Amino acid sequence: MQGKFCPKPTNLTATTMSKQPLSFGRQLLYSITILMLLLLVVTIVGEVLVRVSHYKNEYKKGPLNPPYDTAEKDDYLGWKMKPNYSYTGEMKDVDKQPYQISIHYDENGFKAFGDINSTKPKVLFLGDSFTASIEASNDQTFYNILADSLGFEPFAYGHAGYSTLQEYMILDRWVDKIKPDLVVWETCSNDFIDNYAQLEIACGYKVGLRRPYLDRDGSIFYRRPLSFWQRLKEPIWFFRWVDERLEGVRRNATKEEKRVGEYYIATENRKYKPYDEAVKRTEKIVAMIRKRLPKNTKLVAFSADTYEPQMGEMKRIFEANGAAFYEDPAQLLEKTMFEQKLPLKAIDNCHWSEPGQAVIAVGLLPHLKDVLSLKSQVSNPSETQNPKLETQN
Repeated sequence: MQGKFCPKPTNLTATTMSKQPLSFGRQLLYSITILMLLLLVVTIVGEVLVRVSHYKNEYKKGPLNPPYDTAEKDDYLGWKMKPNYSYTGEMKDVDKQPYQISIHYDENGFKAFGDINSTKPKVLFLGDSFTASIEASNDQTFYNILADSLGFEPFAYGHAGYSTLQEYMILDRWVDKIKPDLVVWETCSNDFIDNYAQLEIACGYKVGLRRPYLDRDGSIFYRRPLSFWQRLKEPIWFFRWVDERLEGVRRNATKEEKRVGEYYIATENRKYKPYDEAVKRTEKIVAMIRKRLPKNTKLVAFSADTYEPQMGEMKRIFEANGAAFYEDPAQLLEKTMFEQKLPLKAIDNCHWSEPGQAVIAVGLLPHLKDVLSLKSQVSNPSETQNPKLETQN
């Protein structure tokens, strides 16, 4: 019987197998690996060249010079004023003219801490860099000028970059110890940015430090408000150099400057979703402030700048929580600077110089006098005002 034909088994050698085409998955994996290695080599070479050439010395982060080195990391607050921080030296106003300041913050970071057992009215000032007032000596801050003029016990805490939530946390820690008759809340246009991480990521202004945020459910969480690309650019100078080049190409092609969050806040208002969410978070925080205050403690607020729509939005929020909101101190400062050509701001053209502090005090004085019912105590403000108040009136 003739058997069936059986072909001789083929011996598949390693050479034969190597000639077989790779699967798509393996090709993709090899391609990605080669690309990643190439990018790594380019990044390393680029990083070395940028650093060695000293092309961008400003990329290098060094320690801040006094009096701008006041921040100390804090697990609870994010950062706080360094205990017992002091500085005596030179500051410059917006006209670049030097003047001498002497500033001091106590062991708890307060720039003013009156007698908690005093029979005088006690006023607690809370805010950010405008309340920290590193640009003015202690006795030339707006709250100490007001305290001298109206005869109350001042307490003041603030730090650069603080959000409304961080300020609330200071209130929560100290309000039961101080038992203030009045809390004066200083706000500024950056507060909305500081109150919502996604808005800070989108904006040109950014602190970029780990800080507490209020979640939608009312809980507190911590985050550094930086995108993945922003985080990569921090340690890698080459990425910053590339980013600048790409931005230059985009600007030349479109003939437009880069639009950041502040632009959309100004042009779209609440239609800009990150700003809308920041406003909602701020509403919740201010409601927390109102609820945390003792029953007989009054609350007022004022804006440190005049940017819209932020000032109007903050006014609406505080008034909805039963607190008066004053726009006129900042408006008075801007008007006085424009009409009298006075250097009321420091060299950064933002924060108040010592004469500027006096103008803010002038703007607040009639309001605080009325709120504290001090009419019988101060029948004629010109007789008791700090000299700086008289010169600016």
